[in-house]
Amino acid sequence: MVVFGRASIVPFVALPVIIGLCRSDTGFFRMIQEAFRRHRFLVMAVAATILFWLASSVASIDPVKSLSTWARTAAILALGVMLTAFLSQSKRRVDLALKSLTISSFGLLLFYAVFSLYIHPAPFELFRLIKGPNAIVLQTLKPYFSVSACILPIVVWAGFRLGSFHKWIALFSIPLTFLLIYGKGVQPGLSAAFGVVAGFLLVVFFLGLKFLPTYLARTPVLLIFCTAAAGGIYLIDGLPTPPAAAIPSSELSFPDWHRQVIWGFTVEVIKSAPVLGVGPNAINLLPGANELIPGMNQEYIPSHPHNWLLEIGAETGLVGLVLFVTALLTALKTLGALAIRQSAAAWAATALFGAFWGSSLANFSIWSAWWLVVFAALLSLPLATMVGENKKIGASEMRPSC
Repeated sequence: MVVFGRASIVPFVALPVIIGLCRSDTGFFRMIQEAFRRHRFLVMAVAATILFWLASSVASIDPVKSLSTWARTAAILALGVMLTAFLSQSKRRVDLALKSLTISSFGLLLFYAVFSLYIHPAPFELFRLIKGPNAIVLQTLKPYFSVSACILPIVVWAGFRLGSFHKWIALFSIPLTFLLIYGKGVQPGLSAAFGVVAGFLLVVFFLGLKFLPTYLARTPVLLIFCTAAAGGIYLIDGLPTPPAAAIPSSELSFPDWHRQVIWGFTVEVIKSAPVLGVGPNAINLLPGANELIPGMNQEYIPSHPHNWLLEIGAETGLVGLVLFVTALLTALKTLGALAIRQSAAAWAATALFGAFWGSSLANFSIWSAWWLVVFAALLSLPLATMVGENKKIGASEMRPSC
């Protein structure tokens, strides 16, 4: 993906999904049945979200583009389920995948990238042979800052799970990831840094709940929701309404003016289409979206809103956003409960959740196939481990006692 570009991952999504749906030995449908038995509300929330997004795609301002985006997203979801089912059938498969991830991420993504950024760009010359002589080290690597933030919790968990030199690779990956995200101080990956912080805080949050009685655990949860809601209302209320003024006159100190204008335009779109939205991946097709912002050589919507909450709200409506957030929070609650029960894999998955959705608050389009595949592939590793552990527990309980 680093060599041939992010879009190169798309052709590799459809084929395994088609094969998996046609074959009966992949465990795809069995995995869904088991998930429905154990986590019925979560599966129903995901299904309701997918179906509502389909309706939004049909009613889109560009049905062809939205339907293709919907189908691609559904295929990536199916791919994640298939990977989880495949890996969960054997501990050896999970360990092999984790070994490959720890070694490749350390050698190719971290050491190669950090060496090229901070020591000498000589290794990057090999990359220029493919991408052309005008490729710039920092600009080429920047999209992968957030990827490294997502990989980090999985690599740390994998290192301690596998032991031996993998543990040292995991430990060295932490400072290397921070150096990569820092971007030599020229263009630090702020969204990636926010993802790392979000993942860490999410783990700390569930660790805190672990030591609280059940009746007290609801208090910090309610406090966080109220704080997030108040912060969101304050932010939206301070965003500029299009058309933006030629001279920035922001009421907010964060984020930057350009992003405030983008988000302000997106909020107006939500107000104009609150139920079904304008269709997945279609906001940049609206009239005025490609107009230049006064005083800036930038468009109101440069392909997407750079915030998954606003993007989903504008493109699938508030109903689609509420359904998705419900499914997301249900999944997070399930992972947190498993983590509290001493599941190391669940802790890794929880940190990954924070890193991915935290960094997505200010970076790529949430419909980007390569970005979703990164999340699905990484999440399948701890999920497969948890499924395998449940199978062992079930087998031991069914074994007759002497």
